[in-house]
Amino acid sequence: MGMHPVFFAVRNVYEETMNLAGRKHVSGSRKSGFTLIELLVYIGIVGIVVIVAGQAFSNSTKMRVRTQSMLKASEVAENVAALFKVDVAQMGAKSSLESHSADGSSDVFSGVKDSVYIDANNASDESKDSSSFRFVPENPSATGNLQKFIMRRVRYTETGKYEAVEQVTWSLQGTTLSRTCVVVDGTAGDNCAPKNTEGDNLDQFTTEIATGVDSFKVLPAIPAATEGDLQIFPSASGSGTIRMVSRVGTANVLPLDAGEGGESVTLKGFASNYNEASDEIPAVKKLNEVYVLENSNVEGSWSALCGNSANHFTFVQGREYELSFNVTVPEDATEKSKMFVPGKDHMAVGFRHVDGEKVSQIPDFIFYPPSVNEANSAKRVMRFSVAETVENVCAAFTFSFFTPVAANGSLSIGDFRIKRVASATYNFNPTTTSVSKVDKKNVKAFLLRLKVKRDGEAGAAEVVIPTPSNGPKD
Repeated sequence: MGMHPVFFAVRNVYEETMNLAGRKHVSGSRKSGFTLIELLVYIGIVGIVVIVAGQAFSNSTKMRVRTQSMLKASEVAENVAALFKVDVAQMGAKSSLESHSADGSSDVFSGVKDSVYIDANNASDESKDSSSFRFVPENPSATGNLQKFIMRRVRYTETGKYEAVEQVTWSLQGTTLSRTCVVVDGTAGDNCAPKNTEGDNLDQFTTEIATGVDSFKVLPAIPAATEGDLQIFPSASGSGTIRMVSRVGTANVLPLDAGEGGESVTLKGFASNYNEASDEIPAVKKLNEVYVLENSNVEGSWSALCGNSANHFTFVQGREYELSFNVTVPEDATEKSKMFVPGKDHMAVGFRHVDGEKVSQIPDFIFYPPSVNEANSAKRVMRFSVAETVENVCAAFTFSFFTPVAANGSLSIGDFRIKRVASATYNFNPTTTSVSKVDKKNVKAFLLRLKVKRDGEAGAAEVVIPTPSNGPKD
């Protein structure tokens, strides 16, 4: 190891003193040594050097201790944030391999998974809470610490089957952050208390996560779309039902029997491209195209109706949207629609401009009709976004058949909806943590802000945690 700076300073003073004494002796002075004044000067110099060096050493030691405390506090904060993220990311319910009973008659998972929601079955619509989390206090101040963060999740077996619903609570008491797990429904698991465990017995399943916690704040992502503006079509002001109108005026686009409007629309009389003699696909393909409209008595051409503000939509850049509908075929096992051949026959849904042109930014989504009785009514869901805002476009179904039988069948489209997706972006409002009960199910991420102190020094962690399985039940 190298010598300390204080050693070199004292040595230098000592050597200078000895040199001076030596010069006095050589010069022939009758007396050798130091005068009192010289000695006092030298002692003063050494004292100043020692004080300065000591202060520097003290400051260096303090800085090293502070740095070590800051690093330790930061390490604790980051470790706590990592544990919190593992819990919260699992919030809510996904699916289960045994979601249907053996005979297909019931959904055995639906009765169990209700307990993963906070209060989804409340008789009051305003009080229903289909989310899987809650705060204590219910609407904490964004500038104050959170007393408790409570979340529920479904635990699965290694084979993907339902095992239990667990409730995990992160609580801050004073400066101590702890974690408790208790089973709400199902079988107990590792480090999770059995159902209805309370009091001292529950304390056995409470783990102290960290002490010296100065700040524990959890901010929910403000839903990109709230309950009031999630649904785009059918509009809230409309009847809530649909009708379909055929596009006409083009040689290869033929009219289609779309029946009456209502909760669902039955389509039949599809155009066929099958040529029994040659079995070849024609150069100009015949197809049907129907526009989806609000169910009303308004008359007009397909293009005029598409131009009606109730029937066309604007999709904004950077937002995510969802199109969904049910496909139904008649119960008769010989129904010709079930003879649909993927890769040859064509069914698709997409968007069109008022002049009938395709929307280039949104491709058509291909779908197939149900082929077995168990899937008699099957929901189709498509999600999309646009790179640039698209204005005033209408939803349309396109059909084109090339096999001998499928075009002679019928098909029903029902529960057609276009929605904004609340999870498209994560926006956090630093001034509030309040989200209404009805909109809590649309929260798809949380921001954790944590600060821990060690020996007076603070370490912080900030992490965004996506929670795609939080809500909704309906």
